[in-house]
Amino acid sequence: MGGKRITCNSCGHSKHIYLSCGHSHCPLCQNKKRELWQQKLAEKFLAVPYVHVVFTIPHLINTLAKKNKSLIYNITMRAAWKTIKTLTSKPKNVGGLPGMVAVLHTFGSDMGYHIHVHTLVTFGGIDNQGQWQWPKHKNKLAPYREISKEFRDIFLAMLNKAIKKNEIVPVENMERVIQEMKNKRWNVRNEYPTANTEVLQRYLARYINRVAISKSRLEYVANQQKINDQVNITYKDYREKVKGQPTPFAIKSIQPLVAINQFLSHVLPPYFQKSRHYGIHSSVTFKRIEHLIPNKLKRNSDTVRLIFRILKFLAGLKPKVCEKCHHHEFSISPLKADVKWIFNFITIPSYRAPPMKPNSARLEF
Repeated sequence: MGGKRITCNSCGHSKHIYLSCGHSHCPLCQNKKRELWQQKLAEKFLAVPYVHVVFTIPHLINTLAKKNKSLIYNITMRAAWKTIKTLTSKPKNVGGLPGMVAVLHTFGSDMGYHIHVHTLVTFGGIDNQGQWQWPKHKNKLAPYREISKEFRDIFLAMLNKAIKKNEIVPVENMERVIQEMKNKRWNVRNEYPTANTEVLQRYLARYINRVAISKSRLEYVANQQKINDQVNITYKDYREKVKGQPTPFAIKSIQPLVAINQFLSHVLPPYFQKSRHYGIHSSVTFKRIEHLIPNKLKRNSDTVRLIFRILKFLAGLKPKVCEKCHHHEFSISPLKADVKWIFNFITIPSYRAPPMKPNSARLEF
């Protein structure tokens, strides 16, 4: 992609800074894009509490998911929304249509394969008469067991429907795996509702323009004999977490090719939308019922606040100095991009038909 070579005018030490390709999975910094996404999300939110709900599918399905990424990821996100929509429509729970923002994650802190969907759901919804209905249960949209069971049943029903349509690439012992999942209690984490949604927005935005891990948590350790090289991954060890204390960090060491494979396993299929809006937060639905939502529940856009936040961030940056001699004067020279390099290794699939030529004439025989 090209870049810049920065050379210290004092000691001659140089460093390469490569340009980001702009792809949402690129590990290079895309902080501005995350800020803009978070701002757009904040403008969609209503002035009501939100519940952070995390839908996780069992690891039993990992092998099947890796062979059917697009289909399994779609089912996971659709099943999460249908679960919320079905349960909140019942008068005993809410009796209205909520809004939901969903972001798909396929990774854990250690870059392992861990499919789950983070959602932010309005604590209440609009009923058929246009009235806002609050949940009947304290601090939750529906009972935990009810949400877990509903999510499991809806997911498996969608999966079986896809199997009957021959849309699934089968794996060994697929029927046994599905039966085991049917007998398990699925994990749906349901946190307390909060009106301070900025922290939750930042959490969701963290991986919108990045995948799995940041460069700061990766360390390549080269062996002098060029054998047994390894990559150290710093991650949060939730298994050792003590209640009321910060999550401790741990280090996982793996071979470089294994690290590359784990990283690439989280790259989503082409054109897959990892962030989706449902219910009230769906653009089509919101336009249809916007007049029914009370003004006191709507938020005003705050673009000015975003501009000042970015300016404050830029103003707080310290001047760059050479990491060798701490001199602050540099020479910058461009690194030419090789636009054909990627095609030596990767063939980019095209899932879309080419655009039709205007006024194209048909051939007559």
